[in-house]
Amino acid sequence: MGVRGVLIYCADYKCSHSIALMADRWDDDVRLSHLEPRFVCGACGNRGADMRPNFNWNAKGPIGGMGYRVLSSA
Repeated sequence: MGVRGVLIYCADYKCSHSIALMADRWDDDVRLSHLEPRFVCGACGNRGADMRPNFNWNAKGPIGGMGYRVLSSA
């Protein structure tokens, strides 16, 4: 689909930690549903994530009204 990035949200609705990552590290045939259980939240330690394609990877910042925040991985 030409998606270069993914949006990753903590699976715990109380945490709402999120991050945007480049998807280049994974092969094209890897499904997001196979990766989701492998993620561990850096904020709360919960295992599992909700991953979505980031179709707006080249934008300068979050689009207004999208309702997510991009946090650094450091």
